[in-house]
Amino acid sequence: MKHLIVPIALLACLLATSCNTNKRLYKTGVAYHQANQADHERIQELKATGKPEIWPEIFERYCSIKGRSDEMARFPEEVRRSLRYVPLDLDEELTQARNKAETYLTAKISQTLSAPSPDLDLTDHLIRDLERVNRDNSQLNDFKLKSIARRYGDLSRMMHLEVFHQHAGPNRDETVSFKETREGLTATVTDHNLSKSATVKGKVVFVDPRSKRLLLAYPYEMTSNFNYTYTTIEGSREACSEQTLERMKQQPVPFPTDESLIEDAKAKVIELIYQKIQ
Repeated sequence: MKHLIVPIALLACLLATSCNTNKRLYKTGVAYHQANQADHERIQELKATGKPEIWPEIFERYCSIKGRSDEMARFPEEVRRSLRYVPLDLDEELTQARNKAETYLTAKISQTLSAPSPDLDLTDHLIRDLERVNRDNSQLNDFKLKSIARRYGDLSRMMHLEVFHQHAGPNRDETVSFKETREGLTATVTDHNLSKSATVKGKVVFVDPRSKRLLLAYPYEMTSNFNYTYTTIEGSREACSEQTLERMKQQPVPFPTDESLIEDAKAKVIELIYQKIQ
């Protein structure tokens, strides 16, 4: 009988473990279906109102359902079968909800920011909702920037320009030459088109002047272009047309330095920031 004690004890442990596992799986399956049913009923309730502000919550509910479904899909097949798991195709519903939520939120944020005394706490809440719906929204950083400007006022004391890359191109002098004649006189006319550009890339960082907390890192890429035209002649001025003589009033100028063009590009970034908060 002593030899039977260990196997029976092991069998009892296995049976207990199996029962506990089955109970956990049962609870998981019930919770899964109950949560999905609750989200589905809430979505139908919201849609019945027909109001535009319902879509951010509907999007979040669809995301929850999809997240639970994706988690269940990782279970072994026999477990999924025991839990009565059915794969859910929510791509179309998610896309529709995301688009409508994004449309509502961008319109609502624009409306609140344009108010004479905007509710900035509400605005920031809506901006966070928009970021959850689509962090790549083309207006998201502009909304954040405007909210910061409304809340803090003077941006100059909290704005820092960081440059990751800067490059100035070569000096280019493109010329076109042709001859003009009048009363036996000849002149060779050369039109000069001077060009040069410089590009800077980086981010504008906004820091709370009191807490030193980072508020926003606004990426940028800006190019400053130099373009100038003038005309020179070789030969007799009397051979030139009135149009050529008029163009000759433009005197040759030196190319700008690399540094001056880069600084001009940086200044354009700051100018763009202030244009965006108007």
